[in-house]
Amino acid sequence: MEAAIAVAAIQVLAIAAALWLSARHRLLDRGLPYLVSLAVGVLLATALLHILPDSVNALGNTPTLWLVFVATLFFMFCFERIFATVTGHPVETPAAGESDCGPHHHHGSRPLALIFGGTLHSFVDGVAVAAAFHTGRRIGWLTAVAITLHEVPHRMGDYALLTHLKVGRARAIRLITIVGLAALLGVALVLAAGHLSIGGAISATDWLLPISAASFVYIALVNLMPELASEATLGGVFLQLLSMLAGATLVALIIRLPGA
Repeated sequence: MEAAIAVAAIQVLAIAAALWLSARHRLLDRGLPYLVSLAVGVLLATALLHILPDSVNALGNTPTLWLVFVATLFFMFCFERIFATVTGHPVETPAAGESDCGPHHHHGSRPLALIFGGTLHSFVDGVAVAAAFHTGRRIGWLTAVAITLHEVPHRMGDYALLTHLKVGRARAIRLITIVGLAALLGVALVLAAGHLSIGGAISATDWLLPISAASFVYIALVNLMPELASEATLGGVFLQLLSMLAGATLVALIIRLPGA
């Protein structure tokens, strides 16, 4: 239940941010690199310090576990590349601060491709958050915060790109709401899997742990880190690195708390 509440809150915040887009775009541009950096630190530390060790505890340090982890990374890369090649649009829309890159950036983009890709990405986010709650309440809520830092600017990017493609504002809001609902389907899948057992003591949800860890690593390294490469000043890069370390340190401290 908490996972569903957290995911619903993420999507409400993301949609509210999209409505807030036009008036305060410059403020987002200034703060976005540091929000993204913080999310990178939280996601990587959550995957490597918490979810993967829990996976090993639940499933054993077996070749099958690491095969699932690597296969998830490979599947996400293959899917994103094939989807982008076929539709001319990435699975994940650029963040709002990056969406006004000129007409060439939008070449080949279509609302249907944008919504389909965003829906799949939102579904994966829902699965990842719910699987994180499976490891503990604190790490679940922390993961939800990290996904929010990642999801809000990208939902704003969805909205900006839809309006650029001549979709009416009211319809654009309806479409990004549909994208967000897919995250709740991801939560429902994890909850349903929790009632299944594989091999006696091992539940199907346990196998979502390495999948969740791999998705966090992929999102951080492939989707988010490239967004930070445009920073050209030494001070800006230093603040990005501090934000990453702050996110990772926050996870490390929370893990040490009882019941995390």
